[in-house]
Amino acid sequence: MPLPTRRLGRTDYDVSVVGVGGWLGRLEDPHATRADRERAAVDAVRRAVDLGVTYFDTSPAYGPDGEAERHLGLGLRALSPSERAKLRIATKTGTHPQRRHQYDADATRWTVENSLKVLFADHIEVLLIHDPRDDADLDVAFGPGGALDTLESLKAQGVIGAIGLGVRTHRFLRRAVESGRFDAIITPYDYTLLRTSAAPVIELAAARDVGVINGSPYAAGLLAGLDPDAAALRRGTLTPRDLERARALWRWAQQRKLDLGALAMQYSLRNERIAVTLVGPRTAEEVEGNIRHATTPIAPEVWQGLDDFLATLGPPAPGGEAE
Repeated sequence: MPLPTRRLGRTDYDVSVVGVGGWLGRLEDPHATRADRERAAVDAVRRAVDLGVTYFDTSPAYGPDGEAERHLGLGLRALSPSERAKLRIATKTGTHPQRRHQYDADATRWTVENSLKVLFADHIEVLLIHDPRDDADLDVAFGPGGALDTLESLKAQGVIGAIGLGVRTHRFLRRAVESGRFDAIITPYDYTLLRTSAAPVIELAAARDVGVINGSPYAAGLLAGLDPDAAALRRGTLTPRDLERARALWRWAQQRKLDLGALAMQYSLRNERIAVTLVGPRTAEEVEGNIRHATTPIAPEVWQGLDDFLATLGPPAPGGEAE
């Protein structure tokens, strides 16, 4: 069954409800060579396209020396022109290792030009301002001659198709939505089974026809279906309270022979205000697992039982609403 699609906010892009981003080719094997990582990334892109994924997200900040963005570019180059034409690619400015937290016009143009080369592209569908640390960063990005002005100029020239903001801080996302100048936002970590504090931001964006990309439904791996303690050891965790909540959810799912990864993924997919739920597979096998989580049938009564259980867990740890 093909993945459903949704429109990304006010753009004319119909995108698959599951998007692939993050760590393509970042293998855990310490003996993996550069060629091994590149091959794994290309295979992952190929498998994602075969399974109906049309939205890919990356950043020059992901991985050493922008490895993730380069890996996505290699995967895109291996596709046929007709396959590539059906995809929507997103990357970011503001956090390139050589221009980290620089949100002025020169840095923005430099980063976009570099991304075009790395992605083997003459056009990028979605370009997001990435991770401003504080109000000073945001003021530069949104101010005269900053990243936003520059991206609007590039959009008018046809170099990019849409403008977004990707950051965890909710008040920054609200400012972007309320400005009327953004087509999309990414909100990471805050609409999951661990917490739903991003819900008001998602509702505001939907009301303003700004597309919402929900990042990390698995909460950095804690909800991916493994024992959360194992996931925490492998990837780190958000907070101790997140880990404790993930443990409780994992036990609840185990007792009922349910896949916590499928529950976590579909919890996000069930919110129709979210255009894309963004996951970070490293390999083709992980892509297959993500799509299996998205398409595994879950009985309606499971959701009612899960809602009842979540209500017993007490308040979650704060997220981007507290920043």
